Amino acid sequence: MNKKLLREIRSIKNSKKKNLSKTKTHQMKLLFHSPGHAKNTHAIQQMCKSRGIELIFTHDDNMAYQGNYDILIANSRFLDPNRIPSHIFIIFGPQHFVFPSGPLVGKYDLEYSKRCVFNSLSKWVEKMWLSMTDFKIPIVQFPFTVDLEKFTPNLSKQITIDCVFYVKQRQNNLISTAENIIQKHSLSYQKFVYGSYQENNYLQTLKSCKFMITLDRHESQGFALEEAMACNIPLLVIDATTMYDESNGNNSVYSYLQPRDLSATSVPYWSDDCGIRITEVSELDSALTEMEKRYLEFQPRKYIEATLSPEVCMDRILNHPYCPQTHI
Repeated sequence: MNKKLLREIRSIKNSKKKNLSKTKTHQMKLLFHSPGHAKNTHAIQQMCKSRGIELIFTHDDNMAYQGNYDILIANSRFLDPNRIPSHIFIIFGPQHFVFPSGPLVGKYDLEYSKRCVFNSLSKWVEKMWLSMTDFKIPIVQFPFTVDLEKFTPNLSKQITIDCVFYVKQRQNNLISTAENIIQKHSLSYQKFVYGSYQENNYLQTLKSCKFMITLDRHESQGFALEEAMACNIPLLVIDATTMYDESNGNNSVYSYLQPRDLSATSVPYWSDDCGIRITEVSELDSALTEMEKRYLEFQPRKYIEATLSPEVCMDRILNHPYCPQTHI
């Protein structure tokens, strides 16, 4: 082999090494176009930190259109993909709408769909939306992480009450019936009503109870319930099987949409390791008897760690085929 050819081969090898070094040292950047739910913005910080990704928050559309980043989360508003550089992975949602509307609704768009997705958070939401209309882009499920550092099990095992009763936007008569059954079992409990409690009080009470009973509306993610599970508190879920279960006290919030199918759930992230799930208040009596006997058997935190940890949630995004493959 002549010296000139040998030098060329060495030059190519050195060039490849330099390029590989650049790839390995490139820090991926994620731009979060807010505003966003406080839980979501806190979660994305933990998710990015877990994988060494630089996170940038902005309200400025122009920053999104400049393109000096790798992933865009357009959390609550449409941004024109035609003005965003082609290398960027665009995630719309989840806070654009309850029911589909706007520029992303319509016939499948072959250009948008090459690098844009819409985050529905959970599968039941995707199914409901697609029963209503077509989407121009694929729908995915990228749930946000639960704060596993803040919501931790009570290792001291100092139990002061039997259970927490968590209520969110269900009919008054169902709430009263559930409370009567809890009282019939002579259980000590503290009631938390969505929108009228302090999170620190909720956390401390979780750490001092055996299990939690939930009478919740539909949830696309359900942070409050997932946070209880992160504390390793088993749930006895009186599930919402439809969005019609959401109530202003006496009437269904979405009754105007009947008879459309609005099938839903309170616990989109759930397994039998997390507790007991029922669908009717009439089942609560027997379910409570079972929970009182079995609450120590359940290990909901293990499920949360395996499904909603910062690393797992971030990897769902990084492993998507549209995500730039520059993060090592």
